[in-house]
Amino acid sequence: MRLITWINSKLNKIDSIDILFVKISCLAFGIILARLIPVLTEINIWWLVILGIALAIKPLFKFFSK
Repeated sequence: MRLITWINSKLNKIDSIDILFVKISCLAFGIILARLIPVLTEINIWWLVILGIALAIKPLFKFFSK
């Protein structure tokens, strides 16, 4: 339980700009990865759409519940 308390204390220090920077860095990492492994760019777009929707379900459900 101490780990969760420590993480929550650290999360209270970040703001929306920090989250934006994390998202942009993940985007940059994805672009670099696609440049290094070109076969990743040949994936059908619908698989990426399905993956995006599947990964968004839990956070959206958590956001709109309660």
